[in-house]
Amino acid sequence: MANIKISPDVAFRPRKANPMRTDLETEIYNQKNYSYEIKELKFLVESGKADPFTIDMYSALLQGRKITPKMLKCIKRIIHENSPEQVEKKRLETERLLFKLIKVRNVFEKCEYKPIYVWRTEDFLDSLEKQILKKGSLSVRQKIAMNDMYKRFKKKSNG
Repeated sequence: MANIKISPDVAFRPRKANPMRTDLETEIYNQKNYSYEIKELKFLVESGKADPFTIDMYSALLQGRKITPKMLKCIKRIIHENSPEQVEKKRLETERLLFKLIKVRNVFEKCEYKPIYVWRTEDFLDSLEKQILKKGSLSVRQKIAMNDMYKRFKKKSNG
């Protein structure tokens, strides 16, 4: 394999602007074709519910950047995830999972395990709680693990 050396001025050459459309034209195009997306992202940014990525997508729409299909897909996902229906669905799922987690903790407290096992289990349950509060969901494997723990603790506390 030959050693190929790329000079620094070639490797980090800035991209050429698209000669077909200027920033102003792109900005007008974005405002015309993505008015709904701009309005929704503006609401999220002004209400303080926007993360840095959402703010970047909003500024890309306003500043005349070309919106790629991947960017548009992300923008639509942001809008969908922050719709009132999805927010309510996430809230209900969070409540349901936290209730189950509390049940697992209550049964676990009745069991008498060695301190190292207690520490590791509490650490795992704390990480589940943190993810539930942050994302509003658990993976399928995490749900299975929590159910298996509940069955194991229930068996030990009764037997």
